[in-house]
Amino acid sequence: MPTSTTRRRFFQQSGGALTAATLAAAISTRAFAGEDNTIPIALIGCGGRGSGAAANALSTNGPAKLAAMADAFAERLDASRRALAKQFADKMDVPPERQFVGLDAYRQAIDAITPGGVAILATPPAFRPAHLEYAVSKGCHVFMEKSFAVDVPGVRRLL
Repeated sequence: MPTSTTRRRFFQQSGGALTAATLAAAISTRAFAGEDNTIPIALIGCGGRGSGAAANALSTNGPAKLAAMADAFAERLDASRRALAKQFADKMDVPPERQFVGLDAYRQAIDAITPGGVAILATPPAFRPAHLEYAVSKGCHVFMEKSFAVDVPGVRRLL
C-alpha cells in the first residue's frame, strides 16, 4: 500500500464514499415518505426576469411552491402574481400576508420561507450583495443571475 495518496487513488476512494452517502440518503428518504418535502420559493424582484425564473422553478416536476413575493413596486408584484397564478395555480401559495412591497421587502420575503428554501434574487445588481448576504444568513439557497454586483466592493462582499 502506498504511503502517499495519488490523485487517482483519492478519486477512487472519494467516489466510493460519495456512492455510499448517496445510497444512504436514498434509503433514509424512503423511510420518511410522509414528510413534507415541498421546497418553498421566495421571489424577490417581480419584473420580467424574476417572473421568468419563478416560472422555470415552478415548471419542474419536483415539490416546489411559490411561498412569498417581494418587489419595490406593488403593481409589478401584482402583475407577476396574476401571470404566475394563471400558469401554476397549484404551485402558488402566496396569500396577501406574504406579498411584500418596498425596499426592505426582501427581508420579509426571506423570513417568510423556511431555512433550506430558495430565494430567487431578480433585483437590480446593485442590491444583490445585501440580498445574498441576508438570504445566506437565514439558511436559504439562492438563485441569482449575473451580474452579481456593480462594483468591486460589492463583489468582495459576495466573496
